[in-house]
Amino acid sequence: MYTHNRGGFRTSVSGHPELPSELEVIAELISPDGNGFVYTMGAGNELTELYDSLTVLYGSLPSGTDPEWREALKSVLYGGELLADEASCYGKQQNERNRGKRKEYARRHGNGERVTEFSAITVAEPRLEDKRYVPSGAVLPVAPESGEVLPVKVSGDEVDRAIVLLSEFPAEPAADRPGDGVDVLLDPERVRQVRKRVTGGEETSILFVSDTHFGYENRAITGSGKTVSWIDEISSIDTVKRVVEIAIDRDVDAVLHTGDILDHEVEADTLEAVAFWFEVLSESGIPVYCIVGSHDHTSYEPEYPDSVNGISWLKEQVKKGRLTELSTSPTTVAGGPVDAYGIPAGNVGIDDVGKFQSREWTPSNIAFGAASPGPNILCLHDGVTPYRGSDADVELDQLLAQSRVSFDCVLIGDEHRPKNRDFEDGYTFEAGDETPVFYTGPAIRISEPYQNRDAFVTELSISDTGVTTKRHSV
Repeated sequence: MYTHNRGGFRTSVSGHPELPSELEVIAELISPDGNGFVYTMGAGNELTELYDSLTVLYGSLPSGTDPEWREALKSVLYGGELLADEASCYGKQQNERNRGKRKEYARRHGNGERVTEFSAITVAEPRLEDKRYVPSGAVLPVAPESGEVLPVKVSGDEVDRAIVLLSEFPAEPAADRPGDGVDVLLDPERVRQVRKRVTGGEETSILFVSDTHFGYENRAITGSGKTVSWIDEISSIDTVKRVVEIAIDRDVDAVLHTGDILDHEVEADTLEAVAFWFEVLSESGIPVYCIVGSHDHTSYEPEYPDSVNGISWLKEQVKKGRLTELSTSPTTVAGGPVDAYGIPAGNVGIDDVGKFQSREWTPSNIAFGAASPGPNILCLHDGVTPYRGSDADVELDQLLAQSRVSFDCVLIGDEHRPKNRDFEDGYTFEAGDETPVFYTGPAIRISEPYQNRDAFVTELSISDTGVTTKRHSV
């Protein structure tokens, strides 16, 4: 079985039934630089072969190699700061998941000191510039997706690319015993940063989500709040699952939620399921940033006996790292160039719910922290002008004019319908200073305009040149 890791998920492909089980060598290829290598696949022990070949590589690192490359290899082999929190290093796995000893494997498939016959992984001769550092005749692992042999001497300019290659290897290679199902090998945040730099992109992709109102369908039981006639078609679990699927499928850098994560009454089973899907995002290296909305506030003191304190649950998600709450100080999005700011409903954040009764604020109450040179996003969950008229909570132009931060766009929650029922153009407008303002509407069909329409979330691509959007039906 050949196993590889991609985008945080491990997949396996069994041998083709038409091929003989004893097949060892698939093809002999010549690399572009003239180094010959053999692509092999068979019944060998993937974990032992990776551990052995990476050990040779680690032991060959010369002085002058970038220290982060040394630390990355050390982390994979023996444990270290670049290993993902939930992952186990190959050395520990070798001791726990393989019945046979590495030296015995090297005796049967090598020269007794190291493995020289590889049937479970792809190997290649070192790069021409690396051959003088590696023992004579030794081969090194080839990254399973990119098809590049791992480098030995790595400069500071090359370390990002080297780490990207190393991240392609599985978190739990095939061995005598199965692993625990871990999918991430290296620290996902670090890998996402280097992947972005390696591809040369300063573009940040964000899945903009709002007003999920998890628990809304319980209104049919609690009798609390208005309901739509199609409430039996609404499912919080289906909604969160679909949002997570979109985020992973689109390989976004982050998810950003502009409030009303929860409905005002939500029971424990719904929250348990939502927490599971938030954890899936976390394990996939996709952080979730949020502000809280008015319904999140109300969930602090539910009235129905089977409902639970939603604010306590949100605090737990923040504590576990599944959510990051935005504030008037900048928060770097996914380690990239974008900084995000947030003002929750009523300017009352998660920790202050229950402490303050007033939910009114004015732009003069807000002081934003200094921003980085990169693009900046402001997130709100209050009614603003000019989308609303006399019933607006905030004068948006006044807020932007007095801000020390120049925002590249504003993302707003709370609104459950497009302006003038215009589904094409009613979700965006420009502030007085031409700052683009975006809504995405509720991610769940909880208002009349969505009776015969899908709710959606919005993918934002943000760079120095501007913001582009793409909708995805939920």
